[in-house]
Order: sequence, then structure tokens, then C-alpha cells
Amino acid sequence: MERAQQALYEHLPIPVQGLVVAAAGWNSYRNRFGAPFRRILDELSASDFNDADTLREDQERRLRNTILWAADTVPHYREMFRREGIDPRSISTLEDLKKIPFLEKETVRTRPESLRSERIPDRRTIPAHTSGTTGTALRLYYTKEALGWEYGVTWRQRHWFGIELGDKFATFGGQHVVPFHQHVPPFWRYDWPGARMIFSLYHMSPQNLVHYASELHRPVYRFWQGYPSSIGLISQYLLAVGVELGDAAPAAVFTSSETLLDFHRDRIAEVTGAPVADRYGNAEFSVSALQCPAGRYHVDTEFCVLEIDPHEETDEWVRGEVISTGFANRDMPFVRYRTGDIATLLKHETCSCGRSRPLIERIDGRLEDYVITPEGRRIGRMDHVFKDTREVKEAQIYQPAIDELVVRIVPGTGYDGSSEQRLTHELRARVGNQIQIRYELRESLPREPNGKFRAVASALSEAQLR
Repeated sequence: MERAQQALYEHLPIPVQGLVVAAAGWNSYRNRFGAPFRRILDELSASDFNDADTLREDQERRLRNTILWAADTVPHYREMFRREGIDPRSISTLEDLKKIPFLEKETVRTRPESLRSERIPDRRTIPAHTSGTTGTALRLYYTKEALGWEYGVTWRQRHWFGIELGDKFATFGGQHVVPFHQHVPPFWRYDWPGARMIFSLYHMSPQNLVHYASELHRPVYRFWQGYPSSIGLISQYLLAVGVELGDAAPAAVFTSSETLLDFHRDRIAEVTGAPVADRYGNAEFSVSALQCPAGRYHVDTEFCVLEIDPHEETDEWVRGEVISTGFANRDMPFVRYRTGDIATLLKHETCSCGRSRPLIERIDGRLEDYVITPEGRRIGRMDHVFKDTREVKEAQIYQPAIDELVVRIVPGTGYDGSSEQRLTHELRARVGNQIQIRYELRESLPREPNGKFRAVASALSEAQLR
């Protein structure tokens, strides 16, 4: 909503707010689940178990179409191919793609119109933007076909776990559906066209979580979906107070939009007894990978090409920044885009689920989620430090300087000096002894404006992080 609309919405009676949410939900439903979505989901389902050679042939066909479209209709790429002396018709394989220079995020920030296709009229586009959690928000433009692809791959994953379109679910995202000044429940609103109950992330205080638990104890939600940190926070509360969901337990929990940390996954799985499946994607629609029932991330080769700009490499895997080329969005295609995300791509392994797509071993987070030691080592996935500390409700590591870490803790029952000693021992094993560690106890941890949580927050410069 725009600011004026949001201000008006917040002063409406709750039943009228429900009607507004439903109306917005109906518009979203039409954009997301129209004819393109149905066709795309059928196409994705048909190709799900294709062999590796067939998948690669299809991916390279989509790549050629995307490159020719971008070179012909998008000013930025037309100029880039001319400047670099590259014939776009020469880009026909995944290896050929490496001839093209990276697309930097700064170009998207400063020249978004140059990345739009001249063939797509404004009336056929849906404007959007990123949250800007790591800098200036990006202006983006989608086609309805692109939304069909985005939700097509999402629902392919949900079908793997027996979920069907129309199943009622609980969602925990960044939507501002409950006014900030509201102090009594309900802290959620129902989007009936989308069959989703939207839970507010901005009212999840310790005193309010009992109301969230009560609503989630109703056996009406087939699955849960949303930010892993928020679902993890609710799960931690349910574990702490000993609530058993019983018949209200979801059949599956789907996470996205943040790095799924091990201790969040463990808490969610323990309290729900359900499989936890993550999806890796971005607002730019340039990359997508799904966790299958065997727990492995499979790259959606119909949606994108995923490359790794190496930081570390062995014969078995390569770890580094994700470079993505998206096929879904013809209005604003991204070719060899520096996502800022860090992942580990496996070179040879296959998955027990029988799908033949490239496998990502893990998503390590963003460049900004790394701790940099005084010796210059980069350390991701610091969540393992907190894996066995049940007395810690939430934690964030903040790096204000190259030689200092601040561990922000929301303490639970039983947290004491021995807890900090164990945490320090775990941290020292990872960051060494040349970096100062201090602790801050807090009632809550900061979220970004869109409700997202950063497990590691860094004040270091981009040059230091790279």
C-alpha cells in the first residue's frame, strides 16, 4: 500500500480491514494464478524427472532465446554486446555464457530503465521493488508470465509434499496487515482468495505469542509458509511452554526470503513434526532453487542458469557468489547478475529423490552475512554456534569493526554466565583469538523494515566483504 492508503487502512475497523485484505488478495490471486501459471505448472510437472541431458538441452534453448531477446530489445544489453564485441548469436551453451561480463547491482540501482525491454508496453507490466535491506531498493518490473513462473516453481515444490492449490495455510511474511498501534488480538488477517491467514511479524512480542500459539493450535492450516526466523521464533515459544500441536500440526513448512539456519530448522521440525523445505530465490526473478523431500536444493533449470564466482573450490564442489541468469521475466531480464548471495554448488553428486537437476549443498547467506577475521578469513553460517543453546531465544552477531564482534542475545530460561562461556568457546573455534567478543542482552532483536532478520549484520565496507 501507499503511505496514505496505509494510514487510512490502519484506522478502519478490523472487519473492514479484512475486506481490504481480501480485495487486495483477489488482485494478487489473478496476477499470480491466472492462465500463465496453470500452463507453466503443467510444464514444470511434466519435466520434473527429465534426465540431465534433456534438462541441459532445454536450459540452453531457453538461454539462447533470452540472450537474443535481451540483445534485440533491451538497451543495456544491446550496448553491452556492441561494446564488448560479442555476437549474441554466439551465446548458445552454458560455457558460452562466460563471455558476457557480470551485471552489477549498482547498474540496476542507477539505470533500471535501461534494463527494460522496449517491446513490453507499460500496460502489460507490474511494477515492484526490493526491500533495500542491503542498500538502496531496486525498482523492478514484471510481466504476468514472470509471476506465473515465480509461483509455478513454488507450487511445484509444494506438490512434492502433497499440498494442493486452495489448501488453507498460515503465512509469516512482511505484509503490514495489522496496525502498529493495535495491542490486542487478532494479530492476523485472512486473505480468502489466496486461502492464507497473514500473521503480522511486527506484533510478535513475548506477551503476544500466546495469542499466535492459540490461533495456530486450530486444526485449519494445511501448511505454514514464510520467513524462517519468524516461524522459528513461534516454534521456540511453543517448545518453551510445552504446547503440542496434535491435529493442528502442518503437513509441511516452507521457508524462503532469508537464509534457513540450522537451529531454526531444528526448532520448527521439532515442534511441528513436519518436513521443512526451503526455497532460494530473489525479487529480481533471476534465480530459483528448491529443497526436495530428500532435503537437497535443486536448481530450477527451466527458470535460470546458476553459476558460482569461486571463493573456494575442490574437485567436488565450488563455493562463492551466485551469478544468475533468469529466463522468466522478459520485461526486465537479468543476465549474469551478481546476486550478492553465497552458495556451494556440487559438481558430481546426484540426489536420492531421482531428480537430475544441479545440486546446491547449502545457501550460506549474503556477502553481508559473513564475519571477516583480522587475518582476512571469511566465515559464513555462524548459526552453528547457537545450535545446542536452548536457553537462547534469539541471537544475532554484529561486526562493527574488523577486530570486534558483538553477540546480541535474547535470553531465555536458564541463560547465565556458563551459557556465554559455551558460546565463546564455540565462537573462538571459528573466528580465532584475535577478535574481541562481547555480549549484549536484549528483549528483542532488530528486524529490517520488511520484517526480515539478519543472523549476521556487518558494518564493514563492501570492499572488505568481497
